[in-house]
Amino acid sequence: MSGRFTRPSAGAPTPVRFPPIVREQLDNGLRIWSVPFGAVPVANVTLVIARGTGDDPAHLHGLASLTGDLLDEGAGARDAIALAEAFARAGTQLDIDVGPDAATLSCAGLARSLDRTLELMADVVCRPTLGEPDFTRVRELRVNRLRQLSRSAGTAADRAYVSAVFADHAYGHGALGTTSSLGAMTVDDARGFWAQQYGPSVATLIVVGDVVSADVTAAARRAFDGWVAPVGPSTAEATPVVPDPRILLVDRPGAAQSELRIGHVGPPRSTPDYHALIVLNALLGGQFTSRINRRLREEKGITYGAHTSFDLRRLAGSFSCDTSVQQDATADAIADVLQEFETIRRESVGDDELAAARASLTRGYVRSFETVSQIARAAVQLTVHGLPDDTFNRFVPAVETISRDEVHAVASRRVRPDEATVVVVGDAAVCGAALEQIGRPVVRVVPEF
Repeated sequence: MSGRFTRPSAGAPTPVRFPPIVREQLDNGLRIWSVPFGAVPVANVTLVIARGTGDDPAHLHGLASLTGDLLDEGAGARDAIALAEAFARAGTQLDIDVGPDAATLSCAGLARSLDRTLELMADVVCRPTLGEPDFTRVRELRVNRLRQLSRSAGTAADRAYVSAVFADHAYGHGALGTTSSLGAMTVDDARGFWAQQYGPSVATLIVVGDVVSADVTAAARRAFDGWVAPVGPSTAEATPVVPDPRILLVDRPGAAQSELRIGHVGPPRSTPDYHALIVLNALLGGQFTSRINRRLREEKGITYGAHTSFDLRRLAGSFSCDTSVQQDATADAIADVLQEFETIRRESVGDDELAAARASLTRGYVRSFETVSQIARAAVQLTVHGLPDDTFNRFVPAVETISRDEVHAVASRRVRPDEATVVVVGDAAVCGAALEQIGRPVVRVVPEF
């Protein structure tokens, strides 16, 4: 009977076999990726435009995201309601997202509706109405949303952190922009952004599901062959400048907790250090049993949770620790996080600790590639970041072989506490004096919303 109470050992991680991508290109430059996958008669259609919030004009932050929001407010001969109904009759709906490096338009539905879905998507991206009444309404909704977000300590911390770490770089602002930048925009700005940044030469159409590649290409040609729109180079090409290490204090009188962001500029997604960085992050703060979470939550009991992450974008990224702590422990928590940053740079990790981190990353990895939508999202990563087709196949074996020496080497290069910016959103009357004792300049700031 004792065998019933023996914990089963974990088996070997299942390797990922990403399905092959069939590539074609139309005469206008539109790239077509078709990925036959699965036996269920569904298809996921995603159009990736390699222009994102990083391409916002310096004085009009939020323009890329607002333009994306306007695309389905009317297109071709249909207004917003008629357009939504047309997608619904095709058994799908359109989702639009604008990130730092790209805008994506995606639909999921029956494979037999592919032609109709592509026709409607072509209307949205090639023939949007971009009307002034829609622009005014969407802009006002965004202004109201910013007013709501300005009351969130977490959002204030995120805004202050991104602005400080990336400064004047293209990544140094939020997708929504600010009330002042939105107020300065006109519908002509949105029309100009669409005309100058949306075109087939910077677009990739990804179709995943129960499809035949030749049929996908033929349907794409029927829908998009007439799309002609010259596009200039991306404006998001600068290298971030590392700011001076400071403590930025956003005063929130009466706040029960301090919201903290601690970190610095990081590498792009294409870095050769990727797999070692992922393991390093799992050890340091990427999982519940990580060092920083144990220190702040389990040992000191001053937070519900703390985590670290590498936000790896096309041109650059950031490394940060995010947490919220009780007010009177603010300075101690900052010192602890910075100390953990320094420790992992200088000391080798243990074998058991490393094995647990690798296992946390590899054991369930294959679950991210089970459905058509998951395969489509992964393919989007390949095109946005310019990654090779075997990227996901290599993940498990690469992570499984990361050594203690590799973790130590990448930590010494990529974790830099001396360069870290610290953002505190909390009650200055409670935590301000202790912050002055950390030994870094404390600067009062007000994030722009």
